[in-house]
Amino acid sequence: MPITTPWVPGPDAAHEQPVQVMASRFELRSVLHVPGFLIQAMRILLQARRSPGAVGATLKAAPLRRTFWTLSAWTSDEALSTFARSQPHRSIIGAYRTRMAGSTFEFWTADRPAGWDEAHSRLKDT
Repeated sequence: MPITTPWVPGPDAAHEQPVQVMASRFELRSVLHVPGFLIQAMRILLQARRSPGAVGATLKAAPLRRTFWTLSAWTSDEALSTFARSQPHRSIIGAYRTRMAGSTFEFWTADRPAGWDEAHSRLKDT
């Protein structure tokens, strides 16, 4: 059964304009990579929740399936890009790139942050 963190508002949670939503799915090559990736994913989640332009973020993990999902909302594409290029996100993603069996990303604009049902639908999760 997946473990889901609560949606935590970011510093720009009061943003009243449409938001840029990003959903991702990561599948690791080996269950041996899961503990380390989970720790690093939590670091990235904390970073996202504190980043300028963040409306909010959450993480879902299915450790036995070696699968992780993220869902976040941002005030702009620029805010999301700035977060993605900053540390520790940048170095963690670089370090785990070769340990991934696959990854999927979906981006869209919405009037409000999306929920997991919409994220899974857009990621084509079954």
